[in-house]
Amino acid sequence: MKLITNLDYSKKDFEQRLRFKTKPVDGITSQLQHLALDMLEAMYSFNAIGLAANQVGLSIQLCVLDPAFLFDKKMPIVMFNPRILEHGEELYDSPEGCLSLPEFGLMVPRFRKVVVKFLGMDGQEHIVKDDNSLLASILQHEIDHLNGILMVDRLTKKKEISFKEGD
Repeated sequence: MKLITNLDYSKKDFEQRLRFKTKPVDGITSQLQHLALDMLEAMYSFNAIGLAANQVGLSIQLCVLDPAFLFDKKMPIVMFNPRILEHGEELYDSPEGCLSLPEFGLMVPRFRKVVVKFLGMDGQEHIVKDDNSLLASILQHEIDHLNGILMVDRLTKKKEISFKEGD
């Protein structure tokens, strides 16, 4: 799977590939399950803890994440059609990086508490609740991607992004 980054694309091409709202899936097929497993494999190969479908050129609402990977463990979560049902009011500065913006390490304002509903690999609805941990930040970061939002968009002070020349 080819990762979409600002270093590989012009601003126009980067924006076309990442700044759009992905489409929900109607049901979980074996093809989607295999795709999710491929994304997990890619995420681990990128040494990352989260990956959204549009970061690898797909237009569906699918993200994979594994906060345990940060601690050399594997406890993957696969989410189809994830959406935040509710969040707390308190924000905190979450230290984040992004595979699509590899030169940035930023403190991003995120909600401490989130409740997320999604379809799992089994095709069933699941709900995950998290308050005040790494998982809450990853959930918000990956769901933002699926909605065409990048972590730099959440900053109060804007950052300049450089892109590949030309095109």
